[in-house]
Amino acid sequence: MRLLQAGTALRLRAATRPRAVVLLDDRGELRAGDLLGQVHLRSRRGAAPVRLADLPPQAPLREVLLTVLAGDGTLEPRSSGSTGTPRTQRRGPVTPAQLAQLLDLSRRIGMRPGRVVASLAPGVHGHGLLMALGALALRCPLVDLTHLPPRHRIELLQRTGPHVLTGLPVHLYDLLEAEETWGGNRALRIPRVVSGSDVLTPTLRADLARRFRARVHDVYGTTETGSLTVDGRPLAGVRIRAVDGLLRARTPFTAGRELVTDRGTVDARGRVRVLGRADGSIASGGMIHHPAEVVRLLRAQRGVDTVRLRVVEDARLGARTVAEVTLDPSLSPENAAALQADDLSPAALRALVRDRLGAAAVPREVRFSSPGR
Repeated sequence: MRLLQAGTALRLRAATRPRAVVLLDDRGELRAGDLLGQVHLRSRRGAAPVRLADLPPQAPLREVLLTVLAGDGTLEPRSSGSTGTPRTQRRGPVTPAQLAQLLDLSRRIGMRPGRVVASLAPGVHGHGLLMALGALALRCPLVDLTHLPPRHRIELLQRTGPHVLTGLPVHLYDLLEAEETWGGNRALRIPRVVSGSDVLTPTLRADLARRFRARVHDVYGTTETGSLTVDGRPLAGVRIRAVDGLLRARTPFTAGRELVTDRGTVDARGRVRVLGRADGSIASGGMIHHPAEVVRLLRAQRGVDTVRLRVVEDARLGARTVAEVTLDPSLSPENAAALQADDLSPAALRALVRDRLGAAAVPREVRFSSPGR
């Protein structure tokens, strides 16, 4: 038995309460009726449909919702791309088994009808897309933090008071720093914080719980399998085992196939522990949308000769990305110093990557090699 296509089901869901607020962002409130009106307007234009794969990495969540509801029901979330070029994963109609898995996830992380959900995770990726569509399906007002500067994120959180906050570890870490700078005397109280798409370190988990007085959940999964575990416990319909140090998962989203996900263990109680990626690479504190594009973007700047993007260990995040920039050897020392103080300063280069490729692609550190070295 197949259920309705995702877009059809969500359109019907929104139509039952047209005045309900479905999204809050820097542009204000978006109500269900207004969202459906935009869907109908796009459909009447007769242009080629926009796909999720066509949207930029930091597309606002209202654009993501509009794209899904105006589409043909096929979802194409992108993988994180932390070990290579991001891939798309096609999703068709939802089956009863898949729905049971998703409902179990929402129950465990505290998503209930009417509760406000704030998201830091880009909606074109599996994590952010799942939370955005889940909020719409459960009639949870969705707060879009994905494309906002740090100060505006804190202001929007203070205004909306979400019950659930979700993001990658790198996003949550950045939010802690932003709250310390811009929070003022209005301490945020967020009952549930949901981390996904990368390893959540014990230190970051403790910091989130203490700062927001939150119950922190670590959700593990992949684009191909969907969400697998919450705090190490498998979701409904998920079968996961460890063979020769590799985790193998079969879920309602894998069409009966058993897929290798990552390195890890499963203890006698069935609790899953992830130890690292199956290919031996190191996650960089969050996803990098297009590592090669980060390099190309930085190399295209005036005065830059070569760029190397690598991952180094980090006591707080587990790992961090470092962009090693070598300046053009033909530059005079004076010109090199002037560029490093202005257009090529670490802050300027990180801001450039954030603007062009999204927050999760930003190197956490920029190091320079001077001309001639």
